[in-house]
Order: sequence, then structure tokens, then C-alpha cells
Amino acid sequence: MGDNRAMAKFVMPTREEIHQAYLEGEEAVVALFERTIARLAERVQALEDQLAKNSRNSSKPPSSDGLKKPAPRSLRKQSGKKPGGQPGHEGHTLKAVAHPQHRVVHRVEHCAHC
Repeated sequence: MGDNRAMAKFVMPTREEIHQAYLEGEEAVVALFERTIARLAERVQALEDQLAKNSRNSSKPPSSDGLKKPAPRSLRKQSGKKPGGQPGHEGHTLKAVAHPQHRVVHRVEHCAHC
């Protein structure tokens, strides 16, 4: 079932093949019908498998996914909390002051080409 080349060559039975099976009897007609249905089912399965492939479940590159890219799935679990600071959390904001206790001067050094 994995060989797509064998399934790509499926040809419907000709009118003559159907008539020959009819002349041979009911068992030949049933056998022809079962073979045809089995080949068509294999072909449909192969095409469905091909459509179901994307970069996550095959060796296809992500660029081949086209416009129907799979949604990213995070492994993180939701905590149920809202984003941001939680009620009761004591903040640690550094406030600006008019007269700081100390200063650090960062001199600008120019490179040779500036």
C-alpha cells in the first residue's frame, strides 16, 4: 500500500473485460468488482495519506506546508491566572529621586572612524 507508483497506474476495467466476466458467470463478475473496489480503496487511502502529511508528521520542509500551516501547539499548561502582577504581590519599583546618593558617569569613547 505504501508504493504510490503501483497505485498511480490504476485503470478501470474495459467494457470488454466486464462483458467477459459476465459471460464467465456470477463469480467472475463479483471477483472483478471486488478487485476494482480494492484498487480504488487503496488509491483513495494513498491520496488521503498524502494530503494528511505536513512538516510536523513527515520529513517535508515547513515551506511545503503552503497557506494551510498547522497551528503551533505550546507544551505549557494554562495556570488560570491573569497576566501581570497578582493580587497581594508586593512590588519592587525603583523610584526616581530629586537628590541621588551617588552618581556613575559613563563616558562616551569614540572609535577611530567616528
